[in-house]
Amino acid sequence: MRHMHISIDNNAAGLTPRQLILEMLDADPVMMTHGRRLIAAGGVFGFSENQMRVALSRLLADGLLMQPRRGDYALDGGATSIQAETQRWQKLESRLRRWRGDWCAVLTDNLAAEGSTRFRKQSRALAMRGMQRWRPGLWVRPNNLRGGVDALSGELQALGLDAIRGHCVIARGDAGCEENLRSLWDCSQLQATYRQRIGELHAASTRLDSPQFPAVLAESVELGGRCIRALLRDPLLPDELASGDSRRELAGLLKDYDRKGRRQWRQFIQQL
Repeated sequence: MRHMHISIDNNAAGLTPRQLILEMLDADPVMMTHGRRLIAAGGVFGFSENQMRVALSRLLADGLLMQPRRGDYALDGGATSIQAETQRWQKLESRLRRWRGDWCAVLTDNLAAEGSTRFRKQSRALAMRGMQRWRPGLWVRPNNLRGGVDALSGELQALGLDAIRGHCVIARGDAGCEENLRSLWDCSQLQATYRQRIGELHAASTRLDSPQFPAVLAESVELGGRCIRALLRDPLLPDELASGDSRRELAGLLKDYDRKGRRQWRQFIQQL
């Protein structure tokens, strides 16, 4: 159970047939390659055969699954690209460098119309790199990520921000600018979210020790997804602006929870 297939945009509660299929193929790609087994497992979770077949078809269309043989399924390259981004939560601290008080600034054209697919991609890219709008067309963050502003600009483009027109570093602002820049992030809300997720993980980890299938497996996907989304959307602010202790605690707890979850998913699959 890597939780690598949890959508970083999906905040809806509840395990879906799509998530279930990807989790089982990830947990045991040999045992669960057969479509019949995937459909049977769906039945244990209350999903109909039709729901599972529709989910399989859509995953194929989205490039997340492939069919090596008729009736068999395997993870495809699309799932690998998602994994590369979502697994970033395990190595967040390695992306940081000492902050010298300067700021990365990215200049953009106007973003796409709100609600459009393009706008969602642009907004997601900005959120996933902790960018905040300071002025029209000017997005900023502390310059504390490895690679600096050049690497940041490239990552934003790769994530879907196609409106970049330039980037620079703001070395130092006057007192008013510095106060304004530092207030762009809601650090208290960030800490409150972490405290909530840490409490949820402590409780859920205890339930994993004595699993009640399938409820505990569904919870592992739902809660794991919420925790990963919190970590992936962490702006990775320097400790001078917001302490990273809660982020590091959550990441450590999630790694332990992930290991337990993998073990329980394999046990469930063996019982099918």
